[in-house]
Amino acid sequence: MVSAEIHQYFVELENFFATAGNTPNDINSLECRLRHIEDHRSIIGTFLLLMSNVQQNVAERILCIHLEGIYESLREMSAEITLYNISAVLLIYMRDLGFSWAAISRMLSVNIRTLYNHRRQLGLVDYGNFINISDNDLNRLIAEVLSQTPGSGETYVTGSLRGRGIRVQRWRVREHLRIVDPVGRALRGRRAIQRRVYNISVPNQVHIDTNHKLNPWGFVFHGGIDGYSRCITYLRCCTDNRASTALQLFQGAVDLFGLPHHVRGDGGRENIDIARFMIQNRGANRGSFMVGRSVHNQRIERLWGELNRVVSAYFKDLFLFMENVAVLDSTDPVHIMALHHVYLPRINRSVYEFVSQWNHHSLRTMESNSPLQLWTVGMLLLHEDQRLNHVHVQQQQLYHQHQWDAVLGHINPLNDDGNHGIELFLTVCHLLQMNN
Repeated sequence: MVSAEIHQYFVELENFFATAGNTPNDINSLECRLRHIEDHRSIIGTFLLLMSNVQQNVAERILCIHLEGIYESLREMSAEITLYNISAVLLIYMRDLGFSWAAISRMLSVNIRTLYNHRRQLGLVDYGNFINISDNDLNRLIAEVLSQTPGSGETYVTGSLRGRGIRVQRWRVREHLRIVDPVGRALRGRRAIQRRVYNISVPNQVHIDTNHKLNPWGFVFHGGIDGYSRCITYLRCCTDNRASTALQLFQGAVDLFGLPHHVRGDGGRENIDIARFMIQNRGANRGSFMVGRSVHNQRIERLWGELNRVVSAYFKDLFLFMENVAVLDSTDPVHIMALHHVYLPRINRSVYEFVSQWNHHSLRTMESNSPLQLWTVGMLLLHEDQRLNHVHVQQQQLYHQHQWDAVLGHINPLNDDGNHGIELFLTVCHLLQMNN
């Protein structure tokens, strides 16, 4: 039925283009044609949003396949390893993670000169070098990153660019931040981060928790981070704090990063299903799920501090502003429903950007390796029984369709309305009130 409706829509769109030049030259006909154009733009925007979600899912599956390829390649290597056991896919993936060629040669136990000759045969001599990007394009990319994560500094912006496959010198990012965001750069320099010593010897030890910074408006962040590498395994903003939601997000991370050796979390009810899942798959009486106060869970608390600064602060200030000017009434269920429809995708778009910049940013205390690099190297050194990455979980829909989809389906919440989403919010409120 859905396929037939989509096919019918594109037939109508084809007819629309075919008759576009035959519109009578009168005000009513032209205004009608203009309304049809706006309707088509909105529907096509929804298609693009769905395609973006599919693209993200495919990228995550490709990452999982690449990681499995690394494990298989290293298991097959021996003292008599031959040059051609090293595939181009493996080299490209490790280079995309930011490893230098010298580091790759050490991890693969191949002489740097031998690796160079192999790269030359594969056409990868210059792969992963700094790219030649114009100042205008770099300014545009940095502005795009800052629009989604306004609190990002030099290190995080560089991480975002690396996540996009763009490698530029740090000094260029620093100079362009002075142009694009001079005030933000000055304010960030005033904050000194107080660090404590916290060591975990091996990866695959995940710390989980929830963040309620936006809880007054019904938003909850669920997250997990590897204690050794600081690699974020999952992070999502949701509109509930149920154990089933936390488990679905955790299972998605298991599909991508493998089953953790240990999980640490607090005694909240939202962690019950994750604890059962870990005990079922890792066993009882071995610390599969360790309970402790969240304030002592330093890795995840450090993550929440950065998330609050880079992402949540912007939306918190925006929602408070909307309340102060009487645009938003947080006690009105219709307003909250409209707020969730418009801003949940926007928050998660910023969260996705934040995860990319966090996992690719360099850690000064870890020889400037990124969390994703540390996690990859650490996992390669683990014993096979500690990896156990072959637990498959069935993915489910996180949010069910509801009765308002027919009313709100044509509104793309990620459209730029020129007013931080407030105009879209007012439109959704009006539609909900009319159909209530």
